[in-house]
Amino acid sequence: MRVIILHFLDTQSRDNGSLVKALSDGASRSGHVVEVVDGNRTTDNLRLTPYEYVVVLCPSYGLFKGKIPVRVTEVLSSCGNLTGKKGAAFVTKSLFSAPSANQLLMKAMEKEGMVINDFNIIENPEQATAAGSRLG
Repeated sequence: MRVIILHFLDTQSRDNGSLVKALSDGASRSGHVVEVVDGNRTTDNLRLTPYEYVVVLCPSYGLFKGKIPVRVTEVLSSCGNLTGKKGAAFVTKSLFSAPSANQLLMKAMEKEGMVINDFNIIENPEQATAAGSRLG
């Protein structure tokens, strides 16, 4: 299956870079063809329609009430028709806001017509690898 991992993490941070790599490696080991795209960079020509599965990974902000980067909704709304496309929503661990940030991410993806069949809070590379192996 063709999978795209669209992440909004600062990969200059060693921890975030290892999360993205572990997620990609887990999906690749399951036999998926994986492409990783940084959503923080220019994504003007990005189209998600050729992919069978869309994974969105972003940080969670806020202390108690979760927030996701505004860029997530901007990119998702400009990536073509996503109606009926299967996907997964993952956020990185934060103090208390990660569960509500994950709900916000799922709502943003569902607003574009996507069907979310996996979601989780990712704390470490081991969890990212496990999440990648479950995709599909």
